[in-house]
Amino acid sequence: MDMDIVDFLLTRFQDDAAESRKLLTARGVAPSDRWYEERLLRECEAKLMLIDIIGGARRNALARMLLDPDGQGKLFADELEWTSLALASMAAGYQDHPDYQDGWRLTEKRS
Repeated sequence: MDMDIVDFLLTRFQDDAAESRKLLTARGVAPSDRWYEERLLRECEAKLMLIDIIGGARRNALARMLLDPDGQGKLFADELEWTSLALASMAAGYQDHPDYQDGWRLTEKRS
């Protein structure tokens, strides 16, 4: 069964945050390593918040598209596209993970 990109990202960010927390509690962590792990932990927390925002916009666009009485499907499709691109961009750093799906790969940069 294919994993949803949101679930994939949530799991990766939660795993990264857990690893940072584990390293922060280790004895003998150098100050530079502590700074790096604390920053990585804050980044993971920020990415989790961003997933909530993008995921909410995605769900909202899907719901409105399904309930579209006025035929505004193109507008909702555009909203879905930006959320899909944002999620795919966030997943790009995990392309070597076994659960990463090629369908998430961005093929071109957009300007």
